[in-house]
Amino acid sequence: MALLTGLGQAATVAQLVGVDIGGLISMIVQAARMARQNRSECEQLARRVLMIAQLLPHVQEPEAVQPLAELGDTLREAHELVVSCQGRNAAYQLVMAGRQAERFRDVHSRIDSYLILFPVISHIGMTRRLGRIYNVLVPEDSSRVDPSPLPQPQESTEVAQEVLPHGTQQFTWAEIVAATNNFDTVIARGSSGMVYKGRLDDGREVAIKHIKNDEYWREDFSTELHILSRLQHKHIIRLLGSCVIVSKDKCPLTTRQKIKKGLLTRWRKEPEEPEEPERLIIVYEYMENGTLHDLLGSDQGSSMLSPVTVSWKLRMDVLLGVSRAIEYLHCHAHPPIIHRDINSSNIVFDASWVPRVADFGSSVASDVTREEEGVECEAVGTLGYVDPEYHDTFLPKPAADVYSLGVVMFEVLTGKRAVFIEEKGTVTHLPNFAITLIEAGNLGEMLDRRPSPEPTPWELQALKHVARTARHCVKLSSKDRPTISDIVGKLEMAYELTCRDESGSVDELPDSPRGSNVSSAGCQSDLEPEALEDGP
Repeated sequence: MALLTGLGQAATVAQLVGVDIGGLISMIVQAARMARQNRSECEQLARRVLMIAQLLPHVQEPEAVQPLAELGDTLREAHELVVSCQGRNAAYQLVMAGRQAERFRDVHSRIDSYLILFPVISHIGMTRRLGRIYNVLVPEDSSRVDPSPLPQPQESTEVAQEVLPHGTQQFTWAEIVAATNNFDTVIARGSSGMVYKGRLDDGREVAIKHIKNDEYWREDFSTELHILSRLQHKHIIRLLGSCVIVSKDKCPLTTRQKIKKGLLTRWRKEPEEPEEPERLIIVYEYMENGTLHDLLGSDQGSSMLSPVTVSWKLRMDVLLGVSRAIEYLHCHAHPPIIHRDINSSNIVFDASWVPRVADFGSSVASDVTREEEGVECEAVGTLGYVDPEYHDTFLPKPAADVYSLGVVMFEVLTGKRAVFIEEKGTVTHLPNFAITLIEAGNLGEMLDRRPSPEPTPWELQALKHVARTARHCVKLSSKDRPTISDIVGKLEMAYELTCRDESGSVDELPDSPRGSNVSSAGCQSDLEPEALEDGP
């Protein structure tokens, strides 16, 4: 999880270049949402400038800002161009169509020239901070156990059948040290701390996260315990327990003490007591097969590719499981939860390749945002997955998770990172790459070749459904995106298509297993059909 304060950090750049970069980017995004003509081009342009906003926190040194001196002029022209698409009569648009297309190409090219610069200028005096972006662009190799054999995916089950009971326990520091053999096996490193493999006295393998002890990460720790302890679902990682040690006597705090100290809620804080926690530990079930991010990033030529990497059927099953977890959060949790950091690194796999959504440190209860209408939340998330509207308004909505899930869908379809560097050196946002090919009718050109060089007819129909759904999920305006329940229905259809016998007729497409109406408020179906042609 990476903190995104691009528009705020833009103030630093603004002081150095004499331009309100953050204000211009915000104006472009708002204007793009109101565009009535050239909406696709306006959305693409808005995504490009948001990439700049999300990369700005990595550029703070005066020497690094110098190449951005003319960025303000480019952004002003982009804003003027998008505003011109908000409302003109048909005759004017017809006359100016060619000119506008040329202006869009020119502005896109100039924005791309700045995106090419970021991987270079970010090196200036920023070795430590660079790790946050390059963990996304150039993922590090991580040690993990050999993949488990490919299982037969289970039949789809309803939400109620996927809810699993579980309890949590308080661990002592001695138990944590013994379980990890004095923290000798690191399985993950993150901005919040280290994750170690461990084994409890009863033989259960566990993942033990040792969280950094500072104010920001203490808040994440509190939120994760408070929220995850109340969630019980097949596709959500299971919290086994925690350990909090205070510096005074190194005794673990009880749950009541944690609440009193403000360690179990982000929203209601009591005055702090003198003692501060010295060690913050969360214990999860162990996820043997790593993250979706790592599995999709496996070497294209490796002979040891995972089942997720080589099977379209299993990839559809993964997306279906993740969407059901989000549906549970949005429609069945009490109160409803907005995850705020859905990304492929937060989708993990157990020994049977069942996907689980993890990392709830950034989550918020959506009833809080409704009850306190207009209250802004700090924009958090991971580079490439953050909802543009949320990044602009700082008001979290369930649709923000839908946007992030759409980016994950594109990752599953293409095998590419959410943010990647093209051959020409441009930092590229995956939705821009994918949407361009989809709208050109070149679906086949964007598909990952590792599952199958040539998808079967049924697989191709399934991939069309996912591509179309992902395209709707990443719409610039949240009101244009589908609800999560509708997404689950579309992914159920896609999964069923991959299970069909190849000899069947591709024209006999099934209706979604779900009805168009879902009882939970705010979770009704609203995804309109959209044509998607085969690629050449």
